[in-house]
Amino acid sequence: MIDKKIFDEVIDRTNTSSYKWNGENHGLGDGQVIPMWVADMDFRCAEPIVEAVVERAKHGIYGYPVRAEEHAECIMAWQKKRFGTEPKKEWISYAPPGVIFAIYIMLRLLTEKGDKVLLLMPNYDPLFEMIPKSGRELVESQLIIGKDGSVSIDFEDLEAKMRDGGVKMMTISNPHNPSGRVWTREELERIAQLAEKYGIFLVSDEIHADFVSKERCHVPFYSISEKAAKNSMSCYSANKGFNLGGFQTATLVIADEEKKKAFDNEMTAAQTRLDNIFGSIATKIAYSNLKCEEWLDGAIAYVEKNKRYMEDFCKEHIPQLKVIPSEGTYLVWVDCNGLGYNTGKELEDFFFNKAKVEPCMGYEFGSAGELFVRMNLACPRAILEKALMRIKNAVCLKEE
Repeated sequence: MIDKKIFDEVIDRTNTSSYKWNGENHGLGDGQVIPMWVADMDFRCAEPIVEAVVERAKHGIYGYPVRAEEHAECIMAWQKKRFGTEPKKEWISYAPPGVIFAIYIMLRLLTEKGDKVLLLMPNYDPLFEMIPKSGRELVESQLIIGKDGSVSIDFEDLEAKMRDGGVKMMTISNPHNPSGRVWTREELERIAQLAEKYGIFLVSDEIHADFVSKERCHVPFYSISEKAAKNSMSCYSANKGFNLGGFQTATLVIADEEKKKAFDNEMTAAQTRLDNIFGSIATKIAYSNLKCEEWLDGAIAYVEKNKRYMEDFCKEHIPQLKVIPSEGTYLVWVDCNGLGYNTGKELEDFFFNKAKVEPCMGYEFGSAGELFVRMNLACPRAILEKALMRIKNAVCLKEE
């Protein structure tokens, strides 16, 4: 069993070229801003991963790598164990630059300038920003957030947007980023049926799939049906679940033979077919070593307690903030309408300059997120407590 104390350890990440902690005024000291925005964890990686990477680094030669023969088998076995299903080996492709690059490649392969691409909004900003930047038209279907904080798909609106015509591709994230909602098999079946009905190719970003509690079952999109598998690309990576973002690896499941061949050709043409040597090693160890799985389960349990702590703290001390219940990922989507601000920029000023806490601002996820923030709770409890106390004190000063 993993000792939870390893997740309680506060590790100084400043001056480590950390995208999350490398801001001019980021830190835990008075007057510094606590970063809770980028989706990586403030936990040390599972020890078998660290040991394997260090051991390989000691070799001293870091030439072009060859992906181990058992690499695909490790991924397949992991998905069979965690999700109850596995892709066929011949469906598996790789994108060493990462999931976003893979989705961008598929966007360029399957659509042309002027074509429409459909997203459930709010959504992860790189997923929708690539669409207009590529000359495609973004079509938005807004998720429904109930008074109880529940997040659901407006299927009537979704089908209306599909029926209008011109939509060639749809991208979903599961678990959903930023809300943490884990879509059910029934919801995914309905999406798959609509995509098939209107001739829309489905891309499923499942990069957070590993970080789902055992009470919630993650359903890979390719497992919905044979037709759904043929009409989709599902995207995976050990980066989120095992805190390996700096290694930038991704695994794709593409069941359609022609689309897979076209995708692989694009990766070869772009000279991106070779894995990061350490990323490949880390992925293999993460998915095959029992101690790594125990680490992951420990991290999930720890973050679940952080989520409950934040929900309870806000209900008691900051009722102006409504935490949307998160079923997966280590992220929480927070409704800040109760603070009384009119714009996302005003809300940003409150958090960054007054509370000295930096969440990911909701407007980055689309207009529907204007007065929301996304907070990363994959941090030691001490950091979370400090951040929440700062927010509470800033709210009190605002209302004096």
